[in-house]
Amino acid sequence: MSSAPAIGLATDDDVAHFAGRRCSDEHERALYYHLAETSPRGVFVAKDEGTPIAIAIAHELQDEWFLSEFFVEPSFRRAGLGHALLAEVAREAGDVSRSGMLQTTESGGLAFFARHGVPIQTPVLAVSGPIPKEDELLRLAAGENRFRTEMIDPIGHRSALSALDRETRGAARPDDHRYFAENAHGVAFYLQNEYVGYAYVWENGRIGPIAVQSATYATQVYGFALAALAGVYRASWCTALLPGTNLRVLRAAISAGLAIDSVRLFASDNAMIDLSRYVGFHRLLF
Repeated sequence: MSSAPAIGLATDDDVAHFAGRRCSDEHERALYYHLAETSPRGVFVAKDEGTPIAIAIAHELQDEWFLSEFFVEPSFRRAGLGHALLAEVAREAGDVSRSGMLQTTESGGLAFFARHGVPIQTPVLAVSGPIPKEDELLRLAAGENRFRTEMIDPIGHRSALSALDRETRGAARPDDHRYFAENAHGVAFYLQNEYVGYAYVWENGRIGPIAVQSATYATQVYGFALAALAGVYRASWCTALLPGTNLRVLRAAISAGLAIDSVRLFASDNAMIDLSRYVGFHRLLF
């Protein structure tokens, strides 16, 4: 009879194994490796007789850890392995806010959050499709606000970015913005010299994250992001993660012909989150 799976820190080969299993393209693999390399307390895996069968990556923000990755091979589920793996991550994370985004079928992860008092905040919908035609983009981006824009400087804009992230996402994330600025096209939005939002678009058609000071700006900024995606990268397809509480952008996206591809659940014990003013870009780094 084989021994119980062993849990420990992941090696580079372990991470490469799961990146191959879990990532659909080069952009996702690059993000997967980035999170594994920058995880301050390490990435945890479970192995059965030397074969990696489960992984968990906790990404650390300034005041929170976010469960970027949690996966157990199907044949090893419902035996307590996922709970043991997440308990190890939780011990390392310490006494900070906790959050994660899980598939509706990931009952082990959802049960773990429930047992530890982390409530489900909102569904998060992956909304994708062909980028709307120019007249529709103009309609989305039009409005009474006349924004001034400039490229995001993660150092120069750090204070404003952190303040807005704390209001919307619930935690400052300066290290994330360095990654975003290096790998995506980021734009800061101003009204009368006041910093009121930011948006990133990516070469592979992803939009986000987006955060705005007021929900009334959300649809315009989303429309601007769609137009920037088409203009900067000549993209014809787009996708974004829209929190269920961000009804303005969700309604605008569906009205523009985009479709809901999948649904995940976002959990957090941070009561200060306001995702009605936020758009995420990826399950690994919401």
